[in-house]
Amino acid sequence: MDGPRETRGAPTDALEEILHSLAHELALREEAPSGRWIEETAGELRAGTKVGWYFPSGDGGAIAFRTERDAVSFGHVHVTARPDSAARAATLAAQLVDSLPGAVRSISIGFTGLPREREDAVSAELARRPGSTVIRRFAMERALRSRDGEGLPPVPDALLLAPVREVTLDALTELDRRAFTGSTDELLIGTEPAEYRRMLGEILDGAVGRFLDEASTALYRADPPALLGAILTCEKTARRAAFQDLMIDPDHRSRGYGAYLLHWAMRALWALGYEQVRLWVSEANEAARRLYDSVGFAVTQSAVIYRWDRSAMPHAQASR
Repeated sequence: MDGPRETRGAPTDALEEILHSLAHELALREEAPSGRWIEETAGELRAGTKVGWYFPSGDGGAIAFRTERDAVSFGHVHVTARPDSAARAATLAAQLVDSLPGAVRSISIGFTGLPREREDAVSAELARRPGSTVIRRFAMERALRSRDGEGLPPVPDALLLAPVREVTLDALTELDRRAFTGSTDELLIGTEPAEYRRMLGEILDGAVGRFLDEASTALYRADPPALLGAILTCEKTARRAAFQDLMIDPDHRSRGYGAYLLHWAMRALWALGYEQVRLWVSEANEAARRLYDSVGFAVTQSAVIYRWDRSAMPHAQASR
């Protein structure tokens, strides 16, 4: 197998053809990029402002690229079906890691185009590299039914609800950071408040689907004032929505707040005419998975995120 080529200076049509295949795979996961993403990404890759490598479409087609934000990198590997697609995916992922600048401490890489068994094989191979973590995530879905539109019980513990946009972004950021600190999900988001703020800003701005104010809410205590929970919901299609974030203050868990927010949001979605809702959850987040199971969500898809962390390398640990 010949090695991958750098995307810098590559023919535009060659890159766009592979990116169209990637966009199709993302659409199947309801994560399709919007606007002129294909053309813009191909332009960034050709110009070298986005780092990447590819195998030409005439030979099956595959691509990998990454972006850096401060000391954290996010990458993606996409392959098309062929006998050595798993080997190509592993080669491209290793290329993304090996070419990281020294100032970048970690990279998280997603995959598309691999069937489950080949994705597992690639993950197992990559996991042998020191500093590696493999994170499996599940898509869970639930049909909305007429009983979801029935009345809700009182808000737990006499708390209050507020529209999400009436909560400051700083308060949402701090709640989200506290909710996921120490969890597997923290590895995907980052440890810095700026990463949570960026992610939440993208959700509110509609970057991952039109933000549904009517099906998003915050749960708070008035005296002393404290933000204790929130659920953020986006539209994916005219009939399908997604819960993008459910956050509960870690000091107030196991009180039914998460279940209440889910039921509240599903009631709102039913009233808005949506028929289905989905969410993503990490395999390691057993408490969240039990909650989603309890309200009727079922696993429909899985995906792997490969993460490499420089600080988890043996030499890095020894030098501390």
